Amino acid sequence: MKKRILLGLISVFKALYNAVYAVMKLRPMQKKVVMISRQSNSQRPDFEQLGAEIEARDPGVRLVYLCREMGDTPLELLRYCFHLLHCAAELSTAHVCIIDGYCIPVSVLHHRKELRVVQVWHALGAIKKFGRQALSVPGGRDKELAERMGMHKHYDAVLCASHRTAKAYEEAFGVSADKMRVTGVPRVDAILKMNRARCRRRFFAAYPELRGQKIVLYAPTFRDGEQMPEIEPLITAAEKMGMLLIVRLHPLDRERLERRRVLPKFRECPEFGTFTLMAVADAVITDYSAISIEASLIKKPVYFYVYDLERYKETRGLNFDPLAEMPHCAFTKAEPLVDSILHTPYDYEKLTAFRKEFVETDDTNNTQRCVDLIMTFLTEGIRRDK
Repeated sequence: MKKRILLGLISVFKALYNAVYAVMKLRPMQKKVVMISRQSNSQRPDFEQLGAEIEARDPGVRLVYLCREMGDTPLELLRYCFHLLHCAAELSTAHVCIIDGYCIPVSVLHHRKELRVVQVWHALGAIKKFGRQALSVPGGRDKELAERMGMHKHYDAVLCASHRTAKAYEEAFGVSADKMRVTGVPRVDAILKMNRARCRRRFFAAYPELRGQKIVLYAPTFRDGEQMPEIEPLITAAEKMGMLLIVRLHPLDRERLERRRVLPKFRECPEFGTFTLMAVADAVITDYSAISIEASLIKKPVYFYVYDLERYKETRGLNFDPLAEMPHCAFTKAEPLVDSILHTPYDYEKLTAFRKEFVETDDTNNTQRCVDLIMTFLTEGIRRDK
């Protein structure tokens, strides 16, 4: 009963939203690129790189950045409703829209034929299944609700860094192979151009007592629902065996942790971003996060702590099984993992093979190739509009 009511409310919302959008579309189109994200309330690094390259090529292009998290309080949701209207107003006169995740305005609105939508997913690859790959499974979205919300519809191009990732994205976004573009993504440029020496200087200026210690970053993926990543066994094993562990939780997991009565003690270094911590670390531990791919780009030893592997495969699904494909650095128990980091030589040849599997565009021209496509779409849209 509740689901039927929700489906009905979604239908009413779509009808009203599209009615307002129809009026907005009566205005003339502009030479404009709109970038929309709900990953954070601040401008996304990928968008900054794309915007800078577009502006360098044609200063006459109007760039609009619309970044806002949905939130879960009544006030945040009200603000997000106004944000949706703002998105619709900008989309109604744009030739190109760039997004980095599921975007309600892109998926539910009926757009002009001149608009082209480019998906630049916010992760470098897809270790875990997501989107349409994970519909109606315990860790995924409800299929009927996803269909009613037009989940991942209206994409004209999806950018990625390898053919293996392209195959996963085809399934996750429900797009045909001809819409996949292995151009690379701006994130690759950012990682390869990162000044790691400067990152280390800044970090050790803040934490001089950590110099000379083996530093390991643990960055688990976000799990939908109420399940938190298991951090206590790894914290305990690291402390027992003398390994310095920095934990970087997903922001939503950090909020969940705050609601616990008893908080485990661990080092976070919150003043530094994930890329900085990755540059400083001697090794990176994750589970099903694409940070494993990012770390491989700068040749950091990557380890997988997959204590819930079988359950995760059943409830969410994987595009890459660490235990099957990289057994030398995948562990289901914390102590053997820490012992391997401290005492077993790392297999860098297998890390290189892993990197090549997920990043075929490991150069610093990814942003340029992305903008080549975006400018083509923009030029074609302006031509059609005349």
